[in-house]
Parts: sequence; C-alpha cells; structure tokens
Amino acid sequence: MCLKLWVNRNAWCPVIENVTETETALTFTQLVERLGGFTPQNIESWAFVKSPFTLSHWTMNVVEVLLIVGALWGLRHSIARFKAGESVYLGFWLASVLFMLALEIPVYFPEKLGAPDNALFFIHNEFSVQFFFGRAPLYILALYPAIMYAAFVLVRQAGLFDQRWGTLIGALGVGVVHHVFYEIFDHFGPQYGWWTWNYPNFTSSLASVPVSSMVGFAFVGPIALTLATQLFVPKSVVADKGHAEDASRRVRRFALGTLLAGLLTPVIFVLLTLDTWFSLLGIEMTPRSEMVASVAIVGTALLITLGQLLRLTTFSSRGLWAYSKAYLALFLGVFAGLWVYALPDYFSAVEGITSQGYPVGSLPYVLGCSGLAIFFLLRERR
Repeated sequence: MCLKLWVNRNAWCPVIENVTETETALTFTQLVERLGGFTPQNIESWAFVKSPFTLSHWTMNVVEVLLIVGALWGLRHSIARFKAGESVYLGFWLASVLFMLALEIPVYFPEKLGAPDNALFFIHNEFSVQFFFGRAPLYILALYPAIMYAAFVLVRQAGLFDQRWGTLIGALGVGVVHHVFYEIFDHFGPQYGWWTWNYPNFTSSLASVPVSSMVGFAFVGPIALTLATQLFVPKSVVADKGHAEDASRRVRRFALGTLLAGLLTPVIFVLLTLDTWFSLLGIEMTPRSEMVASVAIVGTALLITLGQLLRLTTFSSRGLWAYSKAYLALFLGVFAGLWVYALPDYFSAVEGITSQGYPVGSLPYVLGCSGLAIFFLLRERR
C-alpha cells in the first residue's frame, strides 16, 4: 500500500487516502504516448522550432512568453547592476543558467548515467522551441533565471542579507519566495499537458505535483544557488581609478566565482535534499515521513522569512514598479488569469482527472501561495 496526499475540492482540505500502487515506472516513449502532441521527427532532432499556432494548448504560448521575457528582463537588470559595480546580481543570473544545464540535462537522460530508462522523472510537452531531442523547451531553460533571479533580487533588496547570519537567512528567504511563486505555476501546468510526471518514481504527491518537486526544485534549488553565489561570487568589481590591472583581476575573479557557483550548486542541492538526509540518518522515506519533513522544513523557513520581513520591511506599494516586484506582479497577474480560465475544468474533474485526461493541481495550496506572494510584493525596506 502507498499513501498519496490529494485535495478534496468539496471539503477544501487535505485528505490522505490509501491506494494500491500497481502502476510501474514508464519510459520516455510511454510518457510521450500518454502526453500526446509530439512529432516523431522532432524527437530525433537536437533542436527544433515548432509553429506556436500548433501547440497542444494556447496556455503553452502564454507561459513561453512570460518566462522568456522574465529571463531577459532579469538579464537586463543584472547587467545594469554589474555596470554600477554590483557583480553579485549578474553572477547569480549566470550561475542560475549553469545550474539549470548541470541539473536538468542529466534528469532528461537517466539512461546515459547508467540508470534504467524508466528512471525518468518527467517529460515536457512540445513547445515552440525545444532542445536536447525534445526534452528541454526554451521556456524551461528561461525558468531558472526568470523566477529564481527575481526572488533573489526581491529578498536582497528587502535587506535579509544585510545582517548577522545574512547569507543563511537570505538563502532561506530566496527559497521561500521562489517556492511561493513557482508552485502557482507547478500546480497549473499538468492540467493542460505542459508536462507529465512519472509518478511511480515518487514517494508522495500533493494533487498532481510530487512533494519532492515542491521541496527540491522549488525550495532547496534556489537555496543552494544562493549559498553558492554568496560564497563564490565577489559582491563588487569596482576598482580604484587608474588601476586597470586591478580591475582585470577582479573581473577574472568574478568569472571564476560565477563558474564555480553554477557548477557546485547541483552538489549543494543534492546534499540538502530530503533523500540525502534520510539516507544519512538511516531513515526509510515513507509518504508520511516525507510529507511531515517537508512541511516542517518549508514551514520553518517560511516563519523565519516572515519574521525577518516584518522586522526589516513595512507595508508599501511604492516598489511595485521596480524590476523584481514588477515582474513577479506580472507573473502573478498572468497566472491569476490562467487559473480563472482553468476553474471550470478543475471543478468538473473526476477523481482529480479532467475530461482531457490530465491531472489537476491543488487549488487551496495555490491560493495560499498567492496570498503569500501578495504579501511579499507589498513589503518595502524600512
């Protein structure tokens, strides 16, 4: 028997249901058949471009534009800060791209690392631009520098890094802020076939989203990236006037630090995951133990972050036009519209499956995240 957490949409509360797990893990080919919308010739290509008018659902076009714009907007902001002498921003943006490549590519090809083909965790549907033989849509490559970078900037500008234990407190804050915005996206995508999970490879799920994704990718990942960036990327590249050699040395230090941060983030990420800690402590990970540990860890980080924000910031809407808040407000507004559109299919779903055959996410969790997201957007440093 296996425990799975799902949401009773009539009672609006989490319910744990015992189900018998008879399904076995699937291969890439089987997941493609389940998801649909693929072109065989595209899967055989290292990279391809597909007409945006032929995607499986129009919502896929929306998320593509939203995240690619976010990544480019973040790059523009980070370059501006770099020119002003603050190198940590551009270092974080570039390290997030390296982290994405170092983490995502091995996940797409488990068989290349000696694992069986059915060790695959998920696959993406076909979007307008796709790389790595249909595995990686361009918008997913933009996801890391879009949301992670915006969360980092928001937390840094709130002052969480500028205190005792600032690196740790700030990293937890980035993890919490990223988790809140990311889960609004993560619980929406499966309902319209943006991707599909290989559920037998996960211990437990909240509605359609595996708990390990909610904690690992959405929470631990940005914490690992923030810690690596804080440790290795110099905060400033400003040198004394007239000392060109010193400036060149600082730029080299910045480039090396960024490279180390990006490549070591996956190592820190793996060390911080629940799987690693359960293994080190010799504890069997069951659905209930994973859920309890996840709630305890994310909940504690949330309380610490809220406490710091209440101490260091005040309620204000003045900063909403600044980059990070402006983009995250746009992100929240777009997904509010998408979720309103999705509600009829969501509420008509039978046992969590829509008439199109896709699983739904957890609306109560998304509403909770949306409330916290609004709180984060309306805090301004004292």
